[in-house]
Amino acid sequence: MMKRRDFLKVITLGGLFSIPSFDIAEARRYIPYVKRLRHSSSSKRVRIVLDLSGKVDKKRISDYIKHNYLVFIVKGLRTNRKKYRIHSEFAKYVELIPLTRSKTKVRIKLDAPHRYKIFALKARHHKPFRLVIDIFPDFVSSNCKPRFGKRIVVIDPGHGGKDPGAVWPIHWRHPKYKEKYITLAIARKVKRILETDPSITVIMTRNRDVFVPLLKRAEIAAKACADAFVSIHADSMPSHPNCSGVTVFKASPTLFAKAQDTAEEIAKNVKLCSDTMCWSITPVIVSLSSTVTFVESRRLAESIVKRLKANTNENIVKGIKDMKRNILVLKTPGRPAVLIETGFMTNRKDRHRLVQSKYQWEIARGIAEGIKDYLHSLDKVAMY
Repeated sequence: MMKRRDFLKVITLGGLFSIPSFDIAEARRYIPYVKRLRHSSSSKRVRIVLDLSGKVDKKRISDYIKHNYLVFIVKGLRTNRKKYRIHSEFAKYVELIPLTRSKTKVRIKLDAPHRYKIFALKARHHKPFRLVIDIFPDFVSSNCKPRFGKRIVVIDPGHGGKDPGAVWPIHWRHPKYKEKYITLAIARKVKRILETDPSITVIMTRNRDVFVPLLKRAEIAAKACADAFVSIHADSMPSHPNCSGVTVFKASPTLFAKAQDTAEEIAKNVKLCSDTMCWSITPVIVSLSSTVTFVESRRLAESIVKRLKANTNENIVKGIKDMKRNILVLKTPGRPAVLIETGFMTNRKDRHRLVQSKYQWEIARGIAEGIKDYLHSLDKVAMY
């Protein structure tokens, strides 16, 4: 005869081994999956539609652009690994990649970073739940006319919102210093100094702690017909803590060559002005626009470096370097653009300076005076 203690063991062990198999089956049943992928393409957009077996919460979707890939991580969605080719000028293919049983990566290969949006549609009229991704060309049409005496500059405080940028201490969950606050503080000071000149209008890509995508930053400058674009950052080199100083970056010739190739392909099918230089549709003019932008970015960088040396310790200003990484805001033809690394968060002396208001004003004064010199030089050139 079975003892009471043995009987309880059998019931307990039986429960332990039976419950998980039931739970897994139930969980899988309620995790939506990708039934099929459809897409349509035109000169104005590419639309990618994922037909789903159930609802996916848009709040559980994270997105980012890395190099020329647009990536969406969708939690609560499962799929098999598949690859679909897209016949479009600015999107090449889309991949569905299962990360776990309940997480899917949607990776889209682009010819260059583009503006995009994603939204979910409910099931209705015999149509399933859908996840829709729209991708648009990143060249903004504008009707910018030549102007003399009045100038517009866009100041871009790097990072913001969910993107803190460089932080210190690096591996802390709640770091003491964040790049996004330092760049905003310096940018606001630059704005205050520039606004003392009535001939200059200043536009900020962000004036508070919010996340602004790179394409949106470039679009702000394009729509404003900006005469200059200045992006402010703080660097980080954890493996080289001795790296320090201020560097002004401009786009390398290689980046401009890539931008020119993209612009030429778009120009073949566009009958409107594209971007702030109001290009004609001929690739020759597009090529000239890229060349002019490269030269003017160098002139803007030289003006800022000169003034930074005059307003800070000359030894900490390292000079001008070519940015070899694919930084979108630096490579748009038709707009002089520079990116300023105001110091290294990973260097003790730089970090101590970056959080001090006195140093921020010195850096801001150097940047602002350099911008003023460059903008005023445009009027002198226009007079001849």
